[in-house]
Formats: sequence, structure tokens, C-alpha cells
Amino acid sequence: MAYLLRLNDLGFRKGVVAETVVSTYNPDGSSNAAPMGVFMVDDEHVSVNFYNSSQTLANVKANKAAVLNLTRDIAVYYRSAFKDANPASKLPEDWFTVGDVVKAPILWSAEATVAVTLEGLSTVDFDRTTAMFKVHRVGIDTNQRYYPKIYCRAFGATIEAIIHATRVEALAGVKAEQKRVDESLRQIDVCNDVVRRVAPDSEYSVIMADLMKRISGVRDKR
Repeated sequence: MAYLLRLNDLGFRKGVVAETVVSTYNPDGSSNAAPMGVFMVDDEHVSVNFYNSSQTLANVKANKAAVLNLTRDIAVYYRSAFKDANPASKLPEDWFTVGDVVKAPILWSAEATVAVTLEGLSTVDFDRTTAMFKVHRVGIDTNQRYYPKIYCRAFGATIEAIIHATRVEALAGVKAEQKRVDESLRQIDVCNDVVRRVAPDSEYSVIMADLMKRISGVRDKR
């Protein structure tokens, strides 16, 4: 791994949720991983909202550490989200290597990692807790020819909304296509909701706001 990077180098931005896979150690010493949305607080801190029933939260409380893994391996997201998709409902130990900065494992498939330690916990509501983490090291795989970037759901949602908006503009005046127009308008609303939640003050929200104005005339006529 190569180090001396910053969160911004990987695309982390304030107000934008980064989708990562958070790896920790279980009480028995085995490795755990789960997809988690991560908020950048500042250059040296990130936060994560956990469900109180989360094994990852229990591990963080016990070990005071975690690793945020950026990976394009979609199977890792799926199999770490649904443990019963794995043999014996356990993640393969050969997915992981021992971390050398904090007490947490690293995913072999990660193109970039962020090693963090727990700084504090605060209650969100009955079901959820926010954990504040201190960033200790940001690293990338030295085989990468470019800096890997975080995945934010707002990117995909904005692309999807743009596609549906082009359909709305093309088919709005075609009587036989009104069901497709209605469905596209519904999908745009879904995408807009995603952007509002995961990237409320970003380039994505600016684009979505403009897009919503563009299709407002079609809505007004329905």
C-alpha cells in the first residue's frame, strides 16, 4: 500500500455519503465486514450511523477501531451484507489480511483503505448510534494507476434521473406513451429522494434541482 494521502484524494466530500465496506474483528478473533455509508466530517474525521443491533457496532465498541474499504468487487458488498450467502454463513477468512495501523482487518480486494479509531458515540434514536472516528491513515493499492474514488449513490441516482428525464421530454406529447411517462416521473422522484438524503449539498443536488425544473412543465399538464 502507498500512503500519505488525504480523504479528499479518494473523493470524500462533506455532505456526501461514501459507500464503503467496514471491516472489524469479532469477539472470537474472526474478521467481519459490512457495507456502511460514511460521512466525512473534516479532513481527519468521519462518522458512521449504526443500527444498535449491528455486529460491526459491537466490534467497534470492543476494539475502538475499524477499516473503511473501497472496493469495486460487488460480490463483497453482497456477501458482506447477507452473511447467509456464504458457506456456513461466515465470510471467508482469505478475504482479509491483518491491519498494521489499527486493530482491524483489511480486505484484500480493497483498492483503497482508511484506518480509523473510535473517538466517541452519540445516540441518534432508539435504534441507531452515531460513531465518530479519527482517521489515522489513508492508503491505496500500489498497483493502481490512479486514485480509486468513493462510490456515492447520488451519482447513480442522478444518471438514472437524467435518463428518465430524456424519456419524459421525448414522450410527453405521445398519447400512447403516457404510462411510460408516468413511470419515468415516478422514478425521477425516487432518484431525487436518494440525492436529497445522501448528497444534499453537492453537485448532484444542484443538477437534480435543475432537472426537476425542466420536467415541471410536464407535471403541471398532467
